[in-house]
Amino acid sequence: MPLDLSQNKIIRFLIVAAVLYLIWLIIYHLGISQHTNWDFHLNDNIAFLAQIGFDWMGKSAEIVYETDHVVLYLNEGSFRGIWIGDACNGFKLFSIFTIFIIAYPGPWKTKLWYIPIGMLSIHLANVIRVIALLLINNYYPQYLDFNHLYTFTIFVYSIIFLFWYIWAKRIAHVKTN
Repeated sequence: MPLDLSQNKIIRFLIVAAVLYLIWLIIYHLGISQHTNWDFHLNDNIAFLAQIGFDWMGKSAEIVYETDHVVLYLNEGSFRGIWIGDACNGFKLFSIFTIFIIAYPGPWKTKLWYIPIGMLSIHLANVIRVIALLLINNYYPQYLDFNHLYTFTIFVYSIIFLFWYIWAKRIAHVKTN
């Protein structure tokens, strides 16, 4: 008895997600990263929004541009900056989130508003992450590596997982057999 892939929802989801991710990787590496400044603009936007966040806290932050990074400094304390690079700007997380929502069954009208809200939430979580990392690096630099690698990775991925969970359990309204 052969396995009918069209009837197995988990296999269908995994295949669709894998194909979409492969297409995304090709588009990103051959198009976006080679022929646009999208990553730099996203890095700059994160630094800009973090700078606004510091303004709201009554602190002054400065953005400095390097060749492939944006550096954000807090104008007090140890004046230690943090570098915002392409690997940390959340662009790949946007794609993973979007691919999951597209591959998972659910109404397209709902996907069209849910994906941008999820991406905006991921972006804002990343801005909060940058603000916190700059404060840590400025006042407690010995804790930067741990928090960068673990605490805020878990923080951002938890937000993504929460949005996936809400989609799968509350919004998609997929009937199970």
